[in-house]
Formats: sequence, structure tokens, C-alpha cells
Amino acid sequence: MPEQLHKISIKKVLGPINAGTAVLLGNDEKTFVMFIGTYEGAAILRELNDETPPRPMTHDLLSYVLSGFDITVKQIVISDIVDNTFCATLVLEQKCVGKNAEWSGKRNEVRIDARPSDCLVLALKEKVDIWATSAVLEKVHDISEGVQFGGLQGAKPQGPFGLKELDLSGLKDQLESFNIDDMLEKDPEDAEEDDE
Repeated sequence: MPEQLHKISIKKVLGPINAGTAVLLGNDEKTFVMFIGTYEGAAILRELNDETPPRPMTHDLLSYVLSGFDITVKQIVISDIVDNTFCATLVLEQKCVGKNAEWSGKRNEVRIDARPSDCLVLALKEKVDIWATSAVLEKVHDISEGVQFGGLQGAKPQGPFGLKELDLSGLKDQLESFNIDDMLEKDPEDAEEDDE
């Protein structure tokens, strides 16, 4: 039976901070933090702000290659957390064409293990929904309470990489002091062992 998927979205991008860039992801039920690199954070913000760099960046190049071979991004899935690291699956689809270059009615699909940060940029670039598995949502710590989400529109870029700081409402200090272990839900049995 396939893993149940839940639609999520990028709610906020915070950075740069000590851990790089913090991306707040989630839906109406749960919000969680994913730390990514500064450059990837800048790429996400460029997409959110509809900014076009003067020269194509790596994610632009990948998008051009996919388009050139008529490959579409079918799905982006935050699929698992392994050793405190988020994992993602990039699902690509290509229509099979016959001798006359007409679609045969068949499709090739490939699933690629990828960095979530790259997948988030591609999801924005290709206007594809972002999904998370139930396993991921069960493991992450919900930070919905105490976080007020404002829109990204109208915020001015700041910092050396065009990153912007939004209305953090004290969250930035909390995120800087968090360990990744604090962002994951603990198994009650593991918590008992930690107390011993």
C-alpha cells in the first residue's frame, strides 16, 4: 500500500541564521522547520519574488534541460527523515512518442532521490504542489502555535544573498538555539531512555 501523502506549502523563509536558512513548511494541521543552505534559500526567495537572475542559475539550467527533453516534474515529495536529514523524491514524467513524433499514449516515469532544498526550488519554478509523507509529518515537531504567518509579498530583500527577514515574532532566536533533534518528535520509549 503506497504511503499517504499530505499537501504542504512554503509558509515562510527565514534567514540567514546560524544554520543557513530556515524554511517553514506545512499545512493547516502542522508546520515544521527545514534548515537548508544559504544559496538554496536565496533561490527559493528568488522564485517566491518572481525575480530573474541576469544569468541562468543551476536550477534554471535543470529546468531548461527538462523542458528540452519534454520532461515534466510530476510530483515533489518530502519522503523521509534519515539520520536527522530530510529526504525528498523528485518524480519526473516523459511522454513516449512514436515514429511520427506523436504521443503513443504511454509515459515513462522516474523517481529520483534528491535534496529537499533543490526540490522546493523546482516545485516553485515548475508550479508543482509539494507533498509530505505521513512518516515525515509524524516525526517533525509542530511549531504552528506561536508563529504568525504573514505573506511573503512586499518584504524587501536584505543581506548578502538577497535573503529577507520577515516578521519573526521571536522565532529567529528560538530557531538559532534549536538542535535538529529538537525539531523531531521523540518516541516515548526513546524519551524514557534519555531520562535514565
